[in-house]
Amino acid sequence: MTTRTRTLAAIAALGAAGTLVLAGCGSSSDTAATTAADTAAATTSTTGTSTSASKAIPCVGAEEACSAMVPIGGGASNKAISIELTGTNMAEPTIEVDPEYEGAYEISDARFTTGGSIYEFTLNAVESIPAGADLEMTFAQKK
Repeated sequence: MTTRTRTLAAIAALGAAGTLVLAGCGSSSDTAATTAADTAAATTSTTGTSTSASKAIPCVGAEEACSAMVPIGGGASNKAISIELTGTNMAEPTIEVDPEYEGAYEISDARFTTGGSIYEFTLNAVESIPAGADLEMTFAQKK
């Protein structure tokens, strides 16, 4: 079973209740373990708004290129996403999503931080997206 297949299966099983964490970064021949991590939710009582903090999603691959699966099932409202990259000289990612979800999500405030080793952005996605849907973000070294 490929890493992508295992990742998609883990996302489908996880649904909107959690966050996917991919362990292992190495060559594409490495076996990347996938585990579900509990989402740490913090509620701000003074404003009455709820924010969700989750662990960074590792990008699986080698220093030259890697891919990260970002769950969008169940929607998102101004959710801060961080992706741990395998290299520091990556270009903006290419994003693949099922055609039926095109236009159902928005990425804003995208930036590289920590010397280029972290890619952060704010995610908004419509609530009607079913569990198991994800964005596949592929990063490659700048040319």
